[in-house]
Amino acid sequence: MHRPPVEHEPDILGLSRHARSRLGNRAFALFFVLVYAVILIQLIVSLTNP
Repeated sequence: MHRPPVEHEPDILGLSRHARSRLGNRAFALFFVLVYAVILIQLIVSLTNP
């Protein structure tokens, strides 16, 4: 399923329209949730272990 190169406007982080599907949105949201979770865990650990 190879489609010819089409001229598309630049997206955020260079994501194509195909990457912005429902699965892409879900993966993006999950990625941000994981990042925030790691930041919160590191913050809690650094606060409890001076």
